Amino acid sequence: MLRVANSVAKPPYPLIPEPVQKSWLERNPLWKIPAGFLVLLLFAGGVLFLVEIAFQHSEVAIQAAARARENPQVRQLLGEPIVVGRIILGNIHINGSVGHAELTIPISGPNGKGVIRAVANKRGEDWRFALLRVDLDRQSEAVDLLSVQPSLREF
Repeated sequence: MLRVANSVAKPPYPLIPEPVQKSWLERNPLWKIPAGFLVLLLFAGGVLFLVEIAFQHSEVAIQAAARARENPQVRQLLGEPIVVGRIILGNIHINGSVGHAELTIPISGPNGKGVIRAVANKRGEDWRFALLRVDLDRQSEAVDLLSVQPSLREF
């Protein structure tokens, strides 16, 4: 025969639940708007950073910068080394083996600054430039990077 002790069975949970701990954001609701703005700002900055990295590593931007660095007039006017700036503006559209790009690439050297203006079309694997010039700060003349013999000409 089984004897039951004179003890009362305890429930597996407390009869009076402990108060739920609120998060810091729930205790400080006025911080939701600045925190949301900060998250949105970080997200937008991350997207812009990824787009800039994609532009800087695009084949057409690399080719345009290489042509500017190889041009003797650009080297003479800007000095060496010629450095590509961080923010490349424009657009690149690629659909399979066909593409179009319009870019403005900032460059600088010890003697000054300028911008590479490039318009290119892609057929197959090659980009062909329709416009490729360097506009130099403090000068009304531009260096045409597509001419056979590099020369300064006014635009």
